[in-house]
Amino acid sequence: METSPDASRTREMKATVSISGIGVSASYAFNATFGIVPYEATYDSVYAHESPSWYNDLKCGILIHWGVHSVPAGGNVAKKEFYAEWYWWDQNQGPNQTTETYQYDLATYGPDHVYDDFIQNFTADAFDPKAWVGLFADAGASYFVQVSKHHDGYAIFDLPANVSLRTSVAQFPHRNPLKELFDAAAQYQPHLHRGAYFSLPEWLNPAYAPYGFAQWPGGNAKIRTPMRHCLILEMNTLAEMGTEVMWCDIGGPNLTAEFASAWFNTAADQSRQVVMDNRCGLPGDFDTPEYARYDAVQIRKWESNLGMDPFPYGYNRATPDSAYLKAVDIVTSLIDIVSKNGNFLLDVGPQANGTIIAIEQQNLRQAGMWIKSHGEAIFNTTYWFVAPQDGTEIRFTQTMDAFYITALSKPNATIVLESPVPWVQGDKVTVFGGNASGTVVPSQLTATGSLQLTIPEAVQNADQYAWVFKISYGGTSSNATGTTTPRGNGTSSAPSGTSGPVAFQGVGGVSKSVNMLSMLLSAAGAVAVTLLL
Repeated sequence: METSPDASRTREMKATVSISGIGVSASYAFNATFGIVPYEATYDSVYAHESPSWYNDLKCGILIHWGVHSVPAGGNVAKKEFYAEWYWWDQNQGPNQTTETYQYDLATYGPDHVYDDFIQNFTADAFDPKAWVGLFADAGASYFVQVSKHHDGYAIFDLPANVSLRTSVAQFPHRNPLKELFDAAAQYQPHLHRGAYFSLPEWLNPAYAPYGFAQWPGGNAKIRTPMRHCLILEMNTLAEMGTEVMWCDIGGPNLTAEFASAWFNTAADQSRQVVMDNRCGLPGDFDTPEYARYDAVQIRKWESNLGMDPFPYGYNRATPDSAYLKAVDIVTSLIDIVSKNGNFLLDVGPQANGTIIAIEQQNLRQAGMWIKSHGEAIFNTTYWFVAPQDGTEIRFTQTMDAFYITALSKPNATIVLESPVPWVQGDKVTVFGGNASGTVVPSQLTATGSLQLTIPEAVQNADQYAWVFKISYGGTSSNATGTTTPRGNGTSSAPSGTSGPVAFQGVGGVSKSVNMLSMLLSAAGAVAVTLLL
């Protein structure tokens, strides 16, 4: 990927921060660099990159595991269950594995069958990229990450012949599904940001043998050019296709610093924001707990990923419909993760013909209806810096305009919050979303200083999955419709209960940072923060 970093993207200016308030008066001058400094192919330079605002704000994505492994679709069940997308690896481990993949493959396909024989059955004949991106939008997602190449080395995008012929273009189904999906998103759902999962090593590629370790020893696949150089050529191809998320896996020997610096610079020159995970061999922009999440706020951005299937990411023909993640689980997981500064990347595993099975579609759309109608409490929010939750059932989020209290299950007649929240006498708490949206619920402080909300029975019965209550800064609710789409944060008046205005000036991330500083200092009694440029 060609790049010519433009030094004119940055400029030096004098800046002064002035803080004033009751018992507070301070001023600090410093030299500020505005813009984006060109990235270099070094660890420190690439590490300085941060997750972009769109990624931080949009919260919800869809991961898609689809490839040759979708043909056998073997993942077993119960204690024998395993990652269905690891079929080839487990098949090669012989009969002494709890997954019993070797036995299944032998009984189903015979002794002379090899994994690559599945390629001809990866038909994609029902693949409808327009329908896929429509489903993702219906689910409330704002980005998607399609597996472009998994550990078996089969790529669902085009590559030069001297890099690899193990592609869906050179082999069956002689299509470029990744490009088709990216193009469909750009045409029909342009709000969806496009991403690509990319496995750096490959299980059985002999070109990887010099770098091999544990489950990545190199083996019987087609020999290619030196592996590290192949990787950067493949990653560059994904960048040129317009990927905005580089979601690598496994790490290992790589030229990621060279790739990332060029990719970041090109994106900046094009006024685009891109993001890279922490599995490309460098720390990346965000962490990726797998089938897991954090119990507390993480200051560093993170993203929890898991499948709608209870174990595999790829399609497992043995999984019963009843086992797939339900709408209530999708919604409550999203709320919990967002309250702790995370994003939620939910995986679907299409069948070999390109069909996303009915139960996944149904549960995604049901969850999406709730997510989109309550989106103001999710999208473009930040975590509450005091605490992300109260007990096991309450989560907090906030914008510069409002504070949101979300119950993860049907509330009782009263909710008592032991954690400090930004409520003062005179504030109104309103229901947000559901059939009672806009209803004011009585609120008061208890003798111990806890906030108590009284929840009428009609409100208890007016929603499903989760119940949202809103405290608008300024004392009243400004939006009672309950219908919202992702929006920008904008500017803000002072949080209710402060003794004066919060003033700020600035651009981009500077404005956002000063905005948050304003809130923090206001809570402590300092009432004015001004950034002069």
